[in-house]
Amino acid sequence: MYYLIGIFIFYIVFVITGSRKQRMKIKIKKTVTYKNVNIIPENNRVVDFEPLEDLTLESKNFIVQSLKIKSQNVDEEMTYLAVVPKSYNPEKSYPVLFLLHGLRDNAHDWIEKGRLLDNYELLLEQKDIGKMIMILPNSGFCGESWYSDFKKVENKNYESYFIDELILDVKKRFNVDNAGISGFSMGGYGAFKLGLKHLELFKVIGSFAGAVSLVRLTINKRITRIVKFIYLPEFLFRDGDKKKFVNIFGSWGKAIIKEDPYTLIKQLNTAKQQGKHFYLSVGTEDKEPYYMVHQWVDMVGRIKRFNLPFEAYIYQGETHTWDYIAKDIGRFLKYSWKYLK
Repeated sequence: MYYLIGIFIFYIVFVITGSRKQRMKIKIKKTVTYKNVNIIPENNRVVDFEPLEDLTLESKNFIVQSLKIKSQNVDEEMTYLAVVPKSYNPEKSYPVLFLLHGLRDNAHDWIEKGRLLDNYELLLEQKDIGKMIMILPNSGFCGESWYSDFKKVENKNYESYFIDELILDVKKRFNVDNAGISGFSMGGYGAFKLGLKHLELFKVIGSFAGAVSLVRLTINKRITRIVKFIYLPEFLFRDGDKKKFVNIFGSWGKAIIKEDPYTLIKQLNTAKQQGKHFYLSVGTEDKEPYYMVHQWVDMVGRIKRFNLPFEAYIYQGETHTWDYIAKDIGRFLKYSWKYLK
């Protein structure tokens, strides 16, 4: 009897998960047929740079400044790196890019692991782009802030810090005008959320394998229409990341979807979206446990549905790593320069 029950349960699980995987394969095949969606084969990669022996804070055309802010919104000293042209002229305005790191990463990873300076110098040498200022913030909360105002913890208002303090600090220090924002993983979530909630501040909004659908990430996309009625009791989320998720976003589904980029796209005033440009990339193997490729499919589909200008890339064989970022960052820099220059 128990044997038969076990077989039945296994069959049900197989049917459900199997069909879900099959549906996603179909969705990916459909998504890559869209205009402005590009497949990057494994044998079609940018230049492989020599391994870095030490973290460098300077290159031929850029110097990296380490800066601090005493925040009124969070109870910790906040820091960021500014990648500034050596030829910086305060009388001239420069485009500015904000690049947000992923969960438990830090600002230096863009340079050390993402090879930001190497890619930028190569593009300058090839005359594909001009000089910009790039801002690499540390997210705060030991790299786990989700660039959000915490719902259940006081003095942890990281979204408010970013919008009300960091951007103003950058503008006081440097002569910048058109701005773009992007990020990796948690940073992709932060970039899309901050960009969509504050469209007046950014012309380019990007994501590298970003958590751009909180519902897909944490629950299931199928319940999007009813998620606002769901309550997540704290006693069910006592361990690590799950407990932090509830502390940040709260227990009520209606609070969660207010911070969800996938939902925000649908709620935005179409007129305010004019002149904004979106960039999304992901690896084909960036699947479980966070389903980043699934979130990429969801967001690309929604952006296309609302007729927003975008470019999207899917890298064959790539997973959720900084190595993939190092291969894609050059494309994003060129895309950003096109609309920020």
